[in-house]
Amino acid sequence: MIRNMATVPVKFVIGPKGKKEAVQLGLGEYRRLIRRLEDLEDAVTLDRAEETSKGLIPYSTVRKRLKRAGKL
Repeated sequence: MIRNMATVPVKFVIGPKGKKEAVQLGLGEYRRLIRRLEDLEDAVTLDRAEETSKGLIPYSTVRKRLKRAGKL
C-alpha cells in the first residue's frame, strides 16, 4: 500500500539562521519513497514509448514469430 507522503513523519534540520535546510526521513520511508519514484519514472518512460512508437506488435504475434524462427 502506498502511503500519502503528507503523513510521513519527518524531522527538519535547522540551519544557523533558523531556517529549515533539510529533511530527515526514516530509512524505511526513504526506501519506500525511492521505490515510488522509480515506479513513476517507469510509468513515464512507458507512456513516452507508447506515444512515440510507430506501430506496436502484439505479444502473441512476436511470440509466434520467435517460435517459427526457433528462438523460443
